[in-house]
Amino acid sequence: MSLGIFVVFASILSFVLGIMVNLTNNGLKKEDFFLKIQSTIILSEVTDLILRQNQFDSFLDCSTNLASLTTLDLSQNHLQRFFFLCKDEYNLQVLNVSHNKLEYIDDNALNDRIPKLKILDLSSNKLSIVNETMLEHLKILEFLSLADNPIGDGIHENAFWMLSALKHLDLRNVSSTFFSGELFKKLINLSILDLSWNPISMIPLLPTNLEELDISGTQIFQLNGFYLPRLRELRMNNMPNLTKLALNDLENLTSLEILSLVGCRNLVQLTVWPHHGLLLPRLQRLSIENCALETLESDLRLILQRTAVVNLRNNPWKCDCRMQWLNTNNSLKELNTEIKCSMPDRHRNKLLKEIPIYELECESVSSIFYPILWSGITLLIVFVILLSVFFAVKRQGGKWTVRRRNRDTVTYTNVVESSNDLARAASRDISTSEDRWYQRGSALSVREAPGCGDRKSPDIEDRRERESSRRSQLEVGIPS
Repeated sequence: MSLGIFVVFASILSFVLGIMVNLTNNGLKKEDFFLKIQSTIILSEVTDLILRQNQFDSFLDCSTNLASLTTLDLSQNHLQRFFFLCKDEYNLQVLNVSHNKLEYIDDNALNDRIPKLKILDLSSNKLSIVNETMLEHLKILEFLSLADNPIGDGIHENAFWMLSALKHLDLRNVSSTFFSGELFKKLINLSILDLSWNPISMIPLLPTNLEELDISGTQIFQLNGFYLPRLRELRMNNMPNLTKLALNDLENLTSLEILSLVGCRNLVQLTVWPHHGLLLPRLQRLSIENCALETLESDLRLILQRTAVVNLRNNPWKCDCRMQWLNTNNSLKELNTEIKCSMPDRHRNKLLKEIPIYELECESVSSIFYPILWSGITLLIVFVILLSVFFAVKRQGGKWTVRRRNRDTVTYTNVVESSNDLARAASRDISTSEDRWYQRGSALSVREAPGCGDRKSPDIEDRRERESSRRSQLEVGIPS
């Protein structure tokens, strides 16, 4: 659409309605609007100005007359800053500057010149900090969205203390790992809070007046009985660390009407412990889709009977004896149409309601016990064999040599031989050693006594007799 035709169209619209000008998606820059278009429109009478999806990089009120303006939509532009400076007070009630390039909100942006602001959307920008002065003048603000900003832990704990009228706070996906308990302390009228898709692992201290809470996509894995007596809706979708949930953890949510657990891929167990009184007495809708539940315990019967809408689709249900109670309970017949079996193989892709009760069987104890028993016995036998081989090898490895002073040796070939065998072996080794010693001694004696070579030495004969007697004693096992 050409600029001239558009100006005519906008003029006609302004003339007919008298309060609204919608200039969405026209590729307008701030120069086009302030220098050309506003000269054809009486902006002082406009109450709703829609400048969405254009090319504004800034917006300054001094360039125009916005005396009657109550709604200003500058979303999906290229805004890096905006100011309200040139009028003492505006009637502005709705300001949408989402999906822009705002990195910081100047003190001259959200100042005391817009005290009537009730709705503020700052989502999908580049904000990294929210301090106590940024929002201090917005004392009747009811809706605030900071979603999809890379704020991290840059929200000061007293940033919201002046927003006592706030009813809806959206902190979705702001990359915060922790929310201080002081952050929400002064939000006495807060009824809707969205903390989803933040890497928090615990639920912070929350205002007791909350009616809707969203903690989807967080790292929370356990709910420790938080107290929110007015909460009507709790969304816990796509929580990767949630593996089991005892509904007793929600016992203080006495006004809860809607509980959503969609897409919790690791949720394998939903239980109820023995409980005094009525648990979740106002629950009207329970959604547990696309999770990892395989069975429903019969302890859930009372809650499922009282809940008007129960959605259990797309879980890997194991249709065995533990699910029989669902087929025998007439009040839960409609629930059976939600349950499609994944296990065992003979029931795969069947609806629970189509399976006769006598076919919902559990594996017998013996079919599980005996394979485990035989596996244990096999392992025990293998262990005994290996132990026997180990000791046999150790027993046969006992041969060693002892060197004596005269460099002769005594060799032991088996450490477990009998004492007699040991004595005989020692005797033979000693005899061999002594014979060699005597031979050397005899030769020496002959050399030392010439002329007596044919006569044996008496000392040598005595020694031989003593050694012979000693060997005889060792052979019969008599100690010398």
